[in-house]
Amino acid sequence: MFNLLSLEWKKFRKNSVVSLLALFYFLFLPAVMILLKDFKPEGAGAIGNFIPGPDTYYTFPQVWNYLGYAGNWMVFFFLGVVAIYLVTAEVNYKTQRQTIINGMPRQTYLSSKFLAIFSISLISTIYYAFVAICIGITFTEDYSFSDIFDNDYAIFRYLLMSIAYLSFATLLAVLLRKAGLAIFIYMSFALIIEPLIKVGMKFKDWILNEYANYLPLNAIEDLMPNPLYAIPDELPVGDKIDLLLSYPQAGLIAGLSTIVFLSWAWFSFMKRDL
Repeated sequence: MFNLLSLEWKKFRKNSVVSLLALFYFLFLPAVMILLKDFKPEGAGAIGNFIPGPDTYYTFPQVWNYLGYAGNWMVFFFLGVVAIYLVTAEVNYKTQRQTIINGMPRQTYLSSKFLAIFSISLISTIYYAFVAICIGITFTEDYSFSDIFDNDYAIFRYLLMSIAYLSFATLLAVLLRKAGLAIFIYMSFALIIEPLIKVGMKFKDWILNEYANYLPLNAIEDLMPNPLYAIPDELPVGDKIDLLLSYPQAGLIAGLSTIVFLSWAWFSFMKRDL
């Protein structure tokens, strides 16, 4: 395992694309929280009274939720593209084919990619936990050790979210083999296609409308959702709007989706021509 990870590290450690995207993740994750420091919407009427101010963003336990939601976007945009690039760059430069011709089994080659995305997810999660703890300790006046980790398994949810996003990106990279096309489909499906399907299921009186929240990327997002989505439970906006899956539901769907993504990538890669 460590030999495979070492091989992946040697391949991409000096790659400018991977380095730049990783740098963006490490810089922008805390930077987003800094930008929120003085954020408090004005003129939002009754809704504005329920939107929390900076004290909530920075203190335990809510810092885990707000930083996690920021990380949701950072992982999706920056690290998801890294996962695509790890596969498609080798196709583009013909090193994938040459590596397998030289004797590395296909199973070993693809396993190295899976290990890479698991490692990236783990590192990103450790960094998320480090930043959350640093911010929380700095701005929470009175806290105990138990307060720090009173977060509804936020660290585990963040790790599962990261693995799931990167697994979906890897699947597209294996299927499409072209970086530009894979990135386009990755972004389009998550930001346009699946949300449109969800809206159609919810509001067009389909018989499956109650299952709209169980779409795979929606469930992955619900592992670290926008904390403000809880507002409809408190505001006088009529009937309650069911916006989010529970964490166990989101975790189950995200976990099953990850298995499907990786299995699909595995069987496709084993059968296709290089």
